[in-house]
Amino acid sequence: MIYARALHTSTLLTNAKVLVTGGANNSNHYHNTTELYDLSTQTWTMTGRMNYARAEHTATVLIDGKVLITGGYNITDALNSAELYDLTTETWTMTSNMNFPRFGHMASILSNGKVLVVGGSNGTRFLKSAELYDPLTGTWTITGSMHVSRFDFTASVLTNGKVLIAGGVTDEDTSGGNELYNPSTGNWIPTSDMNMQRFGHTASVLTSGQVLVAGGFSDNFTNTAELYDSSTGTWTSTGLMHQAQAFHTASILKNGKVLVAGGYSFSSVFSKHSELYDPSTGTWITTDSVNHTRYQHTATVLINGKVLMSGGATTDGYLNSTELY
Repeated sequence: MIYARALHTSTLLTNAKVLVTGGANNSNHYHNTTELYDLSTQTWTMTGRMNYARAEHTATVLIDGKVLITGGYNITDALNSAELYDLTTETWTMTSNMNFPRFGHMASILSNGKVLVVGGSNGTRFLKSAELYDPLTGTWTITGSMHVSRFDFTASVLTNGKVLIAGGVTDEDTSGGNELYNPSTGNWIPTSDMNMQRFGHTASVLTSGQVLVAGGFSDNFTNTAELYDSSTGTWTSTGLMHQAQAFHTASILKNGKVLVAGGYSFSSVFSKHSELYDPSTGTWITTDSVNHTRYQHTATVLINGKVLMSGGATTDGYLNSTELY
């Protein structure tokens, strides 16, 4: 990449390019810069700057192909601002502000085209509030709040259209509690607990419709993984990863396997470790390690099936390096 960055976003656009936005390259410098990766030339180019520098924000591709950026933080504040990227003009325009400033939140596009933003932190406390963005009107409306405030959790859109919230850190402790958002009612209902409380984990919706939760941190780093079945609302343990790790990335490959890479681990703090989960056997196998230790990085599945890993932080500082799996 042109700039070193961590805590950024990386989004596959409808034109097959990858948009990287924001992030930080030290504790006092946050980016409003954005850049594009072109798979056909394997090159990076600068594109329009966001109106606000931000890190730990979200990026969501809307039905019309635009990208909605929400929240995040900069040097002094959590942000409630939101903006839209138009890939045809490569420009940013402001849209209406969220009702609450937040970072470390989750954003999920629903089957009706609206975007659900939930949880995170406002810099003082963790949040349970949720709100909906309507791309047709460019406005936000408050929807039902979660039962538990949470940060460093996951949000997964299920095949039935509901959104599964799993784990995270709460104002009280690490959360094993999970809940479901029903877009038709705007309400949240509790669902069964995971077998292990965790945060800093990943959640991947498999081709079977099950959700694979892997790794994370509870009392310590964990190599456990479990599957959520939306038809029964239950969790079952699946194969153990070869290495305990947290704040890694998880990418669903075209063959249905899940690639887990990077993050924190016991052995080296910052990890090069990568492994693959095979849903057909419920087991993990190690695969080629990444070239650079990294966490707070991104991993994006490209249209050719390869995975683009970009940026992040390591013991030597912040990275602008990228690599393909």
